[in-house]
Amino acid sequence: MKTIPILISLVFISNLCLSQESNNDKGSNRIGITYSSFGKNDLMQFQSLEGSASYDSDNFFTLGLSYLHPFNEWLDLETGIEYSEHSVIINLPPNIDGESYKSDFSIINIPIAVRVNFLKYLFLNGGLVIDIDVSKESEIDSQAGIGGLLGLGVNYDFGCGASVFVNPYIKAHSLISFSGENYPQRLMETGIRIGVTYNLDRK
Repeated sequence: MKTIPILISLVFISNLCLSQESNNDKGSNRIGITYSSFGKNDLMQFQSLEGSASYDSDNFFTLGLSYLHPFNEWLDLETGIEYSEHSVIINLPPNIDGESYKSDFSIINIPIAVRVNFLKYLFLNGGLVIDIDVSKESEIDSQAGIGGLLGLGVNYDFGCGASVFVNPYIKAHSLISFSGENYPQRLMETGIRIGVTYNLDRK
């Protein structure tokens, strides 16, 4: 159900723009909306602890506002703000009776990345992610910190000034953790980001 708004936006823009001549300007400032999911959200620790719980990926989604600023025709600054909700399954250690259960947590992400455009429709993107944990109550360690992201995408520009893109990615949260834990849990996220952007410089 969470994918419906962005899918409606994609269909609307496609119908509006396909009939127009493709004259989008390259190297323009762009603003857009994004939706991410369709992947895994695993928790990891750099050092395993005996007798601790294990974790399985359950589900997640991310909604975001994106901003692209061109350095030139093939290189852009990519930033914005994103809100994520995650659920993971907690499996109790073998020596503790009980069933597995879900735990939820929420993060605000601020990506600071570059997008390298090549072969007309393709791009690579990568950079840092500033994570702010906004969970009200969670058994998962705070994900506040600095992480990283890497992705490969396909972008298509319409003549009306709009663009759509699909961006498979991997995102490592809180590689530099601000949680204060000695052995913090870190979220490793893989997924697909889809988005719609609009050319702010179009006249």
